[in-house]
Amino acid sequence: MQRNLLTGPPLGFFYQGRGSLSIQEKREMKQFKLVLCILTFILPFSFFAQAQEVKELGKIVVTATMTEKEIEKAPGSIEVITSQEIKDINAQTIAETLEIATGLIVSDESGRVKGLSIRGTGNKRALVLIDGRRFSLGYKDSVDLKQIPIDMIERIEVVRGPTSALYGSDAIGGVVNIITKKPPKEFAMGATFQYGMDTYGEGEEPIVRGYLGDTLGRFGFLFAGSYLDKNEWDRDGIIPDDGDDEDLGSINGRLSFELTEHQKLLAGFEYSELDREGLRFYEGLDRERIAEDTRQSYFLQYNARPNPLFNFELRAYHSGHEDDVKFSPFAETTPEEDAERKLDQVEGRFTGVLFEKHIFTAGSEFRKEEIDIDTGSEDIDNFSIYLQDEYQIFDPLYLVLGVRFDEHSEFGSEWTPRCSLIYKILQNLRFKASYGTGFRAPGLSELYVTSMRQRGKKVYESNPDLDAETSESYEVAIEGEYKKSWGRITAFRNEIEDLIEPVWYKSTGKGKNKKDYYRYENVSEATTQGVELECGLNLPLGFSFSGNMAYLDTENEDTDKDLEGEPKYKGHLQLGYRYPEFGLRANVRMDYIGERYYAEGTEGGYSLFHCFLSKEISQYMEVFAGVNNIFDKREEKDEVVYVEPTYFYGGLSIKF
Repeated sequence: MQRNLLTGPPLGFFYQGRGSLSIQEKREMKQFKLVLCILTFILPFSFFAQAQEVKELGKIVVTATMTEKEIEKAPGSIEVITSQEIKDINAQTIAETLEIATGLIVSDESGRVKGLSIRGTGNKRALVLIDGRRFSLGYKDSVDLKQIPIDMIERIEVVRGPTSALYGSDAIGGVVNIITKKPPKEFAMGATFQYGMDTYGEGEEPIVRGYLGDTLGRFGFLFAGSYLDKNEWDRDGIIPDDGDDEDLGSINGRLSFELTEHQKLLAGFEYSELDREGLRFYEGLDRERIAEDTRQSYFLQYNARPNPLFNFELRAYHSGHEDDVKFSPFAETTPEEDAERKLDQVEGRFTGVLFEKHIFTAGSEFRKEEIDIDTGSEDIDNFSIYLQDEYQIFDPLYLVLGVRFDEHSEFGSEWTPRCSLIYKILQNLRFKASYGTGFRAPGLSELYVTSMRQRGKKVYESNPDLDAETSESYEVAIEGEYKKSWGRITAFRNEIEDLIEPVWYKSTGKGKNKKDYYRYENVSEATTQGVELECGLNLPLGFSFSGNMAYLDTENEDTDKDLEGEPKYKGHLQLGYRYPEFGLRANVRMDYIGERYYAEGTEGGYSLFHCFLSKEISQYMEVFAGVNNIFDKREEKDEVVYVEPTYFYGGLSIKF
């Protein structure tokens, strides 16, 4: 008897006990099957390879183990987005860059903040780092990915799965580590100018960015900055505006100094300011909402490598965030909408090769976080130590064991172990498996600050007695390369306990003056599980194909409903073209987001199509152009609705 995709593994497992599918689910399954067929067409090339025909990918990553490794030899599910790939999709912020990553959802949170969810775990359970350093949390305990421009980025490493054994709180879903460039060996300078607007003449967006760097003897430097100004846009003529007026400016710097041949100092800073203005219906009136967000950080780092087998790192850094929200005409705001947050951390780490087959890593951190609001100041601190052993048991089998201990000033202590293995089936075919636990400490807003949402109709009250969320996670994967192709299939499951959620406890007023009051509580358990497919293939005549698709099944164990805002299916396909002799690069891309459940109703799935073209005029100059959201619409409940309108852009890059 022929096995149906929904009744047999791997997807049938997630539909057990759910009864018949809805019309929308059947429609999504058809779309999923189409993309799945495209992806699986090239996967067999990867998994039936001969050892002598291996094609190494060669990307170096550090986030998975805090030690440098080729991506094939690093444990867990890892994806690397290079600076060239960022250019090829014309991303201007981290939010736009991560939209192409496997199993990641970038979505609007309160105040049009861009939050990140990895494998359905929610935006507060994905840890975002820059060169391994934490950001101070911002508005409503989140890091706004839209506020982080792409200046100086070398690559972005995405590790899916729990990494609390190395990084502590917030890494239940995984880690996104933004790796920045270091001062160049030789003089380098460049600038990019871009202008774009949507098909209705709205959302005009001039962009300028530049960089300057060099090394003079033992001293090196690199500075980069950018400015982006996007005008508001509104297609339906109903408040709120569909898009705010936005100004994003940033400046970043790196300074290096070689003390000796084996010792180096590195210092740096990042500063960005994002201003938003747009119309809102708030507290019963149409008002202009003006939000100013400022983020700054600086660090000092010492590295010593007495020989190739040992490395020591000591680092101290500060990260801060300020937000200021006002309304015109005037309206009362909550303390969180005029807050200053600070994060200070000191850390040390040692890595060395022991007994030839072991790479041992040991580290310790002390972190203090503080929030200053009109009603006073609150702070929390965390001390931690962690140990990791990378053990080459024998040639095909590699084992990574790690454990971390955190002592938090508010909720006590947490132990988070992790175990990962890699078994080399063939020279270019590998089996990977991981088990780990994670946790998320309650944020300062959840512990101490009252906030408003839903145009002031909902009041969220803090709770200083919250416990940490905890998780257990499992994953297995098989991956490989064959000549000019590669592929990976991963299955995962996350079990999260003591979820922190707002719980309704009273209402006041009636009609337009009604307000609902909620208090944060540890109330529920949740599971997220799914399958991820990734692949790539270099085709003849300069063409290439790559894609990923993630199937996700989520459930709130208390309500037996899906988790809000997490699509069952997400996919990305890209057909690229490269002609080096003519300096030509081009691509056509498709992004698919499936149906998402919300308490207010279900939002239908949609597909977006984009294209990009660049041409080198000389070794110093390049011109480019592109179109985002080519078809300007999506289908939702049989109605055509507008999302981000079709956006046309063009620009010029100069380098010396």
